[in-house]
Amino acid sequence: MSPGDPRERELRALVDDLRKVLADTRAGALDVRWDEALPEGHPLSGLRQDINALIEALAVERRRSLDYVERVEDQRATIELQRAALRELSTPVIEVWRGVLCFPVVGVMDSERSAQMMSELLQAVAERAADHVIIDVTGIHAMDGQALGSLVAAASALRLLGAECVITGIKPLVADALVEMDFDPSALSTRRNLRDALRHILASKRVA
Repeated sequence: MSPGDPRERELRALVDDLRKVLADTRAGALDVRWDEALPEGHPLSGLRQDINALIEALAVERRRSLDYVERVEDQRATIELQRAALRELSTPVIEVWRGVLCFPVVGVMDSERSAQMMSELLQAVAERAADHVIIDVTGIHAMDGQALGSLVAAASALRLLGAECVITGIKPLVADALVEMDFDPSALSTRRNLRDALRHILASKRVA
């Protein structure tokens, strides 16, 4: 074909149009298509169809990726809202007797939640000058190893503040986990339930 041949000019125009479509696609514009009208049986018809199909496939994958990212972000937002709700509905510190605080724990106690609760408990003990604390874990459904460690550490910290800590309601699974940790049994004062703990504390107060 000579430079002035109409077929060459047509081919150059088609190639230029194709380059523009590919450049737009590389730039992220996946809504573009090679829409140049071609007569039936044109040698580039098959190429145009393949290129448009490829761009459509890329567009579909992008939509899937964006949908996935959106779902993940929604899940993260939901989890954060749930965590915020748990923080707002923090475990109450109840004064059941003069100088005696009760800290009932309900639900799942992981390392993050246990750290937050223990911080609140230590602050309450310091503010109210309590000399005894009952941590009731009867309502605990699950507790990981770090949370168990935090429980033992809390008892030690309370002793440093001058308060005796009594743990009540320990379930068999939690007891087994404590044994596996090889912790010193004397580090925790335990009672079967809240009533027994309160009876023990009041008896010690009378003796004192």
